[in-house]
Amino acid sequence: MNKEALIQNPKNIKPHVVLLGAGASRAAFPNGEESGKKLPLMDDFAEILGLGKLFTDANINPKQNFEATYQNVDDITVKNSLEEKINKYFLSLTLPNRVTDYDRLLLSLREKDAIFTFNWDPFLFDAYVRNRDIVKLPEIFFLHGNVRIGYCEKDNQLGRRLNECPTCHKQFSDVPLLYPIRNKNYSGHANRYIREAWNSARILFKSAFTLSIFGYGAPTSDSEAIKLLHSAWLEDSTRKFEHIEIIDTAASAVLHERWHSFTPTNHYQIRNNLSESRLLQWPRRSCEALHPPMMRGEICEAFPLTLTDNLSELQKHIVEIARYEN
Repeated sequence: MNKEALIQNPKNIKPHVVLLGAGASRAAFPNGEESGKKLPLMDDFAEILGLGKLFTDANINPKQNFEATYQNVDDITVKNSLEEKINKYFLSLTLPNRVTDYDRLLLSLREKDAIFTFNWDPFLFDAYVRNRDIVKLPEIFFLHGNVRIGYCEKDNQLGRRLNECPTCHKQFSDVPLLYPIRNKNYSGHANRYIREAWNSARILFKSAFTLSIFGYGAPTSDSEAIKLLHSAWLEDSTRKFEHIEIIDTAASAVLHERWHSFTPTNHYQIRNNLSESRLLQWPRRSCEALHPPMMRGEICEAFPLTLTDNLSELQKHIVEIARYEN
């Protein structure tokens, strides 16, 4: 299928669902250019956030993986101080004025699609805000909470932290950050937003046409999350093939071991960066581009997203593609 036909005939195919981990933010800002701060992963979390003294004073080894380190903190005073420092650090991060991978990701998906993130950083939310008036964007869900978001439980409204609910005009309540502890109770979590986000994950993973996993390491402390997503993706679904795209710089053998249970038919592809992904090769038509080769053996001509760093230019490019959509 040529690119003109693909662009001009968008179908109502099931959603493209994207799952983000900390590696997505590290890939977007590898040199820490946002506010001069680098994005932490579990292995360098304590070093980047300057938490070494806090852990040392509590007789905990600060050089081990943060997942293991946090679970060794028993002192509530130390834990509160630790969580305050984490919240402050992530709140200080800001998007640069140029195009980022988060802008590209959001603009390359449609309203029927969805992004689920485990990240605490504000980049996805901030990119959503600055692009939401350009075209219809996918819905975004913060599975572990987020430093930028607030929530009105009464009216089930999500918005910017400290802002007012547009319905009742009361200030949004903070959504808690979920820290690396085993056996999280997502279904029965006290916070309604967290419960609703996970309920949406079950629904959309079940109905998704394809899945992209970007920079998520599936830590052992979150086995409950993997179990819930696996169940929705496979056990509760009627799909015959699992089309998955893994965007990650880890070795192929590592990624296969990590995600093979999600792909029993081995219908998965590994990409080293977002620009090589199906999302950016066929922006806003990623599912349509997968359908002909899967159903008819027909190759689809790619029409990659423009490589510009100018946000206005990128938005104009996307508007041209989106004008054929209902």
